[in-house]
Amino acid sequence: MSNFAGRELELKLELTHDELRRLDAAPMLRDWTVGEPHTRTLRSIYFDTPDHRLREAAISFRVRSDGEKWVQTVKTGTHVSNGVSHPGELEVTVGKPEPDLKSVKDTKLRRKIARVMHGSALEPVFETVVKRTARQLHTPAGELELALDEGVVRTTAAETPLCEAELELKSGSPASLLEAAAKLFGDEQVRLADRSKADRGYDLATGRAEDAPLPTRAQKVVLSESATCREALAAMMQSATQQIFANRRVVLETDDPAGAHQLRIGLRRLRSALWAFRPLLDTPASRDMDAHARDLARVVGELRDADVFIEDMYGQAAGVMDGHPGLHPLKEALSAHRLQKRDAARAALQGQHWSALQIYLALLPRSIEEVKSLNRPVAKFASKALFAAWKKAAKKGERIGSLKGEERHKMRKLLKKLRYIVEFFGSLYPHADVKPFVMQLKKLQDVFGYVNDVVTASQLEGISDEHCREDRECQRATGFVIGWHVSQAATCWAGAEKDWKNLDKSRRFWE
Repeated sequence: MSNFAGRELELKLELTHDELRRLDAAPMLRDWTVGEPHTRTLRSIYFDTPDHRLREAAISFRVRSDGEKWVQTVKTGTHVSNGVSHPGELEVTVGKPEPDLKSVKDTKLRRKIARVMHGSALEPVFETVVKRTARQLHTPAGELELALDEGVVRTTAAETPLCEAELELKSGSPASLLEAAAKLFGDEQVRLADRSKADRGYDLATGRAEDAPLPTRAQKVVLSESATCREALAAMMQSATQQIFANRRVVLETDDPAGAHQLRIGLRRLRSALWAFRPLLDTPASRDMDAHARDLARVVGELRDADVFIEDMYGQAAGVMDGHPGLHPLKEALSAHRLQKRDAARAALQGQHWSALQIYLALLPRSIEEVKSLNRPVAKFASKALFAAWKKAAKKGERIGSLKGEERHKMRKLLKKLRYIVEFFGSLYPHADVKPFVMQLKKLQDVFGYVNDVVTASQLEGISDEHCREDRECQRATGFVIGWHVSQAATCWAGAEKDWKNLDKSRRFWE
């Protein structure tokens, strides 16, 4: 029987052990308590895809022991801001400590979760074990519940203590929560929580410290029609530079896979900008900068590939294999491989190529101030740059039906370059003209991206052989994962020619 509890409104506080004890003994709390406080131990297992897609979509999916039964809880809108959480919540009793998507009765939510998962498996990410003392409170303004939690958040490799209070509004207006909180906590030096239990668990799972940097997406480049090519190139480089610096820190300080993904995008965007303006700026400095960015992108790309092996290749096939005994050792082998690639990426991001690149990132935008060829209006130059990028991709597209292996990979890179250049110059054109072209381009990119990932996944055999050569089940699982994706890629590629024709027929907005 499911219970959709609507949206919670609760105040979360971070406490020390002594603060929790003092709060539990507060005279006003005893006056408001209805019945006896109820203390129990709760174990909550949080599930997500290997690349944490649910978290990215602000969805929390847990299964919690409650006495002799297991309760599955799905929360949406899980962000905590200044101690206040206002999530939607859906609960249902399940038979075992495993996620059961079919039991999510809200059809819209169930479809959203399935769409976010994209066929990937749900696996345990972390768990919390807390001793919870809950009090039902009757105040003059409304009914509330105070939960005092003390315990741990833990993964298979680490754990961290947890001590917090949650004051939840059960009935009454938000003013009721404010009034009660002011009376209970107003004289204490309490700290509003800025993270939920789920946030703490994900931070632990990804090695993120409380003040660690977050992955950063690209800032949109907005150009005016009166801008010069110098101003446009400087804006593009600044956007890429911010993305590179921010995500370099993420890779160095955390294990969050989104950091490597966004860092690689930043490096590619930088190189695409340099390529687009090469007819106007082709100097030893710009070429040298491009070479350092290329070499760093290669190492970071290997880390990103290792992430994809786990997130997409393993994750989606695991959703089909459902409990195969070789899955766990294969996941361990892929994790060990990713650790090697992460160490290599971190070394490179503190090595010679980075030392040189950061100097160019800081000084090249200033050094172009004297380049006279960049004085011309960008509005006229943009059409030429877009046409040049399109022409290179179209030359490959004419033979899309016969493209194999390396040629497909080259066209994938050309499509990415085209996409970045469209994004750079897109603000100069009507959005209604740009959007249809970008949508068709993204669809084709997805096909090429997946097909290339499957080609790269042939490395799984070597990884499996290196880390679990004697485990036959691991070898079988590896073969299944590769074979399943090869089959999926063949089906995906079957529509590539049609997708290309649709892109080719799209109105080229720069003409």
